[in-house]
Amino acid sequence: MKEKLYTIPVNEAFEKDDECAFCVLTEKLEDDILNYILGPSYMEEDVRENTDKMGFCKGHYRQMYQAQNRLGVALMVDTHLKKWCGEMETLLDAELALPKKKGLFKKEEAPSAYLERSHEMRGSCYACARMQGRMDSYVDTFFYLWKNEEAFRRKVVAGRGFCLEHFDLILSEGKRRLSDEKYRDLAAALIPVQKENFQRLIKEVDWFVQKFDYRFRDEPWGTSEDSVMRAIRKLAGIDPERI
Repeated sequence: MKEKLYTIPVNEAFEKDDECAFCVLTEKLEDDILNYILGPSYMEEDVRENTDKMGFCKGHYRQMYQAQNRLGVALMVDTHLKKWCGEMETLLDAELALPKKKGLFKKEEAPSAYLERSHEMRGSCYACARMQGRMDSYVDTFFYLWKNEEAFRRKVVAGRGFCLEHFDLILSEGKRRLSDEKYRDLAAALIPVQKENFQRLIKEVDWFVQKFDYRFRDEPWGTSEDSVMRAIRKLAGIDPERI
């Protein structure tokens, strides 16, 4: 089957020698989106309207601040800060104007409008929202390729499996998208791969630990030298060396 433009990133991710192809996709996507946000796009009205409204999560604020474009970050923070300050002041004034309670016991209260809005804003992130939309399309592409291309299925089965988060995602989406028979086929193909690669990592990390014993000091590392980093990748879906 001829490769389509939208299938290329997924196919390429599964060709990499990594503990989780979806982590590869996530990191590439995150880099692309942050470069887009810190590029000329921060001067576009629709982008600034959304960043003013949503802001960013802790992780993406940290990554943007550590990037080189401090002016771009400053401009987005400036207008987001002003927008939130206007909302916050109005909501806090309303909080101060709430009527005093009478009696000894508190009655059931309506939720605080300020706390609800603050919780909503702190839980939103423009970069995360853009990433989620693209990742949803990558999951769509994975299942399209899995159902239609034997070469892709062989590539996945020959790989290193997935991190826990993305393995769970594929199984849960498989249950939702596939017939019972097709889901059993998917699980029968991927579960042995996942188990085998966890056992591989256990052996590699065990050898990493043993290398600190003087008796094995001069023995070769084999594939174990970066095994702790890869095990964290498998368990938590992160590269611990990545900012």
